[in-house]
Amino acid sequence: MEGQWNLLGEIHSGADNEIEATCFVPTDSPWFEGHFPGEPILPGIAIVHTVEQAILKDILKNNERVVLDELRRIRFVQPVRPGEELKITISKEDTGREILFSFKVINKENIVCSGLIIGKKINKDN
Repeated sequence: MEGQWNLLGEIHSGADNEIEATCFVPTDSPWFEGHFPGEPILPGIAIVHTVEQAILKDILKNNERVVLDELRRIRFVQPVRPGEELKITISKEDTGREILFSFKVINKENIVCSGLIIGKKINKDN
């Protein structure tokens, strides 16, 4: 079931603790069901979910022990329509106990969503 909900495309680590990913929004995505008939818009939770997937894949690739814990300052600025391609940029900042993931989701040259996801580091003893 996860496959039909997955929008995440390529992901790679950039310079300076950055994660970059692409996302394609198919016209037949189940995310559009009921949101909204005749005027489909990708729900905000789908955008945040895709950012979360990119972060989790990077955490796994780097063998980090982090659990995503909080969302802050999430802003949805522009709607995402079926068939659009998005670029996700995420900056990582390690504060010692937490990792702050600041993100932007961009369609063409326009920011459609931005925010902060906070990850708590897990002690090996936990």
